[in-house]
Formats: sequence, structure tokens, C-alpha cells
Amino acid sequence: MPPVTFRKEDIARIETVLDYNVGKDRHDKPKNEVLQILMHRKKRFFYITAINILALVFFGYWFFSGITELPSWIFWLLAAVFVLNLVSISWQRKQIDDAISYVESDQASVRRDS
Repeated sequence: MPPVTFRKEDIARIETVLDYNVGKDRHDKPKNEVLQILMHRKKRFFYITAINILALVFFGYWFFSGITELPSWIFWLLAAVFVLNLVSISWQRKQIDDAISYVESDQASVRRDS
């Protein structure tokens, strides 16, 4: 696979993601530790996605089966919030994927020793 190169704008965005998720002291951490932290964050997004989908399914089931007496606008508002949340989660997961690729590409400013 050819090496991935990042544009200046991408590097600035990814550095911000790394600062937020790994910490500003990431320059002192070994590359493996930074990758492990990012992979843990990425895994957490899968759990959050599953919880959001389950909540959407439960609310939908309760609404369409007539178990709840909530007005329909409340259901659609809740559905919209959960869908927006899922979009936000997938965007954040993509940011983490980009950060992982950046750290693996040896362009990141982290310690190289393991």
C-alpha cells in the first residue's frame, strides 16, 4: 500500500483530534501507546452507536405498537435527535480513523520507540 500523505489542513485538524483524544503530552508518549488510546476511543464509539440504535428501536416499537401515549411530534423529535447523534458519532469515528492513519504514517510528532 502506498504511503499516505496528508495536506496541511488535514494535519492541523488531526493534530487537534490528537490533542483532544490523547492529550497535549502525546509527543512524549510512545507511538504504540498513542495508537492504543485511539483504538480504545474508536471501540467506544461502536458501543455508543449500538446504544443509540437500540434506543431508537425501542422508542419506535413503543410508538408504533401503541404502548406509549406520547404525541407523534415527540417521537419524531426523539428520532431526529438520535439520528443526528448517530451522524455525529460516525463523523467522530472518521476523525479517529484519520488520526490512526496519521500516527501510523510516521508523519505524527510522537516518540517512535515502543
